[in-house]
Order: sequence, then C-alpha cells, then structure tokens
Amino acid sequence: MRKLIALSLLISTFACLSKEPLLLSGLLYASDNQIFYAPKTPQWRVQVQWMLPEGEVANKGDLVVVFEGGTIQAKIDNDTLSLIIADEELERILSNNKQSALDADYNQKRTALLLEKSRIDASTSEKHLSKYDYEKYQLEFEKASLANTRAMEALVQVKIANEVRVKKQQFTIKQYQDQLNYNRNQLKKLSGYAQRSGPILYSEHPWNGEKVFVGMTAQPGWTIAKIPSMSRLYIEAWVHEIDYKKLSVNDGATLIFDAFPQVQLSARLSKLSTQPEERKEWGNDVYYRSVFSFDQPSELNLLPGMSAQLTLTGNNAS
Repeated sequence: MRKLIALSLLISTFACLSKEPLLLSGLLYASDNQIFYAPKTPQWRVQVQWMLPEGEVANKGDLVVVFEGGTIQAKIDNDTLSLIIADEELERILSNNKQSALDADYNQKRTALLLEKSRIDASTSEKHLSKYDYEKYQLEFEKASLANTRAMEALVQVKIANEVRVKKQQFTIKQYQDQLNYNRNQLKKLSGYAQRSGPILYSEHPWNGEKVFVGMTAQPGWTIAKIPSMSRLYIEAWVHEIDYKKLSVNDGATLIFDAFPQVQLSARLSKLSTQPEERKEWGNDVYYRSVFSFDQPSELNLLPGMSAQLTLTGNNAS
C-alpha cells in the first residue's frame, strides 16, 4: 500500500513538474534598421568624431554620426588651391596664346604683302629693266615666297602648339577636379544622415562587446549605430537544448518587459531555429534561436535593446 502511495506521489510530482512554466529571457529587436557603418578611408581605421546621443530621436535628414576626416579635408584644401592655380595658369596660357597667334598671323600677312609686292616687281618684263634689276627682283620674289611659306608654317605650328598647351592644362584641371570631387565624396561618406525618423541606438564593439563611443577607432564595415523601424518589433530569445523540444511554432507566451513590469502582454512563437548554435559567453552548451511576435501597444515607449521575460506554460501553450 505504501509503495502504491509513493508511486502515486511520484507520478503526481512528475505531472506537476511537466506543467511548470518555461521561462525565457529575450531582447527586443527591430526587423528593419538603418545601419551606419564605419567607412573605408586611406588610413584604414577611422575615429568616431561625433554621434547623436543614444536614445535621442532623429528626424529624417538629421546628422547622426560623423567620422574624423582631417586628412581628407586637408587634401580637399590642397586640391582646391591647386585648382585655383591651374585655372589661373590656363588664363595665362590663353592670353599668351592669343598674343602669339596675333604675332604669327601678323607676320604671315606681312610676308604675304611683301610677296605680292615682289611678285609685281618680278613680273615686269626684262626688256624694261636692266639685267641687274631684273635679276634682283627675281631673287627678291624667291626670298619673299620662301619667307611667306615659312610664315604660314609658323602660323600653323603656333596654332597647334597653342591648342596642345590649352588641352594639357585643361587635362590638368580635370585631374584636380576629379580628385577634388572624389575627396569631397569621401568626406561626405564620413557623415551619416537619418533616412527615417527613430531613436538612435549605439552598436557594440565586435571584439569586446562594449558600446560604441565617441572617440573610438573603428575598422571599415563595423556597425556603429542604427535607427530601427519602430513598426516591426520582435523578441529574440535563445532556448537551451534541454528545453528545445518543449517548444513548437505558434506556442503562446506571456510577455513582460523589464522596463514595464506592471504591463503583461501576449506573444506568439513565430520562428524556431532547427540548427543549434554555441554561445561561448554562456558556456559550452548549445542554444536555439527563437523569435516571438506580439502586438505593440501604443502606450508603451518601447526601444530595441530592452530586455523581456517570456513565460510559456506546458507544451504548445496558447
């Protein structure tokens, strides 16, 4: 009889234990975020120079984060000065080209007039001139013709040389402009602006888990801050391998945020991973990622990163 009573108590105790609620700790996340990454710079690592205070709400278009850009700004200043000097040099070249073209054109026209005059003299019949004058006019005509030919060639060469000098200087200016635009674009990337309205949340250092702070240096691609979409929030919790089989998708749960312990909400298990993952900070055991959805109450000022407690009673609770 005593054995039957003991066995009955054992079965009753096991039944009670099986109905004990499963408690999970989770964090609030946003399913859609505007993420601010550390940009790539010539120095590789870049310093966070300024950030909007964490938790402060940014409106669309507000400046959120600024990275140190002293080196790039110095390049912009140098490029701007070089561009000004190059533009002035182009003006000087154009002025000199205009003068050299005028001189060459004048010389060619002068030799053309001399050639025409000598042609008239050389066309005079030999019977009207002495042999000396006739030969002198013929020689002067040949000299004038040669001088005019050279003057025309010189005019062509001056025009070509002028065009080459202008194109070379314009190419130099284009190089400075491209370099200046590139550096300005790089400097622009060092400032992050909000594309939506929402609270600013600082990210964590990928190595030590500390919060990102103004003055720290980051490598390209590191997540520095984010602006979450407050319309699509969910709870992420990690389930120990021992408790994994106790859960099924669509299980119901009671949800309480640590920041609002007096408010009890209903949640539903919407996703349950089938692949376990190690969480080294929690030991050598493995855990399964679970996602809980809930109806977001408008009266609660929820922010991603808030911790929450989930209570599931029995198997496939609803």
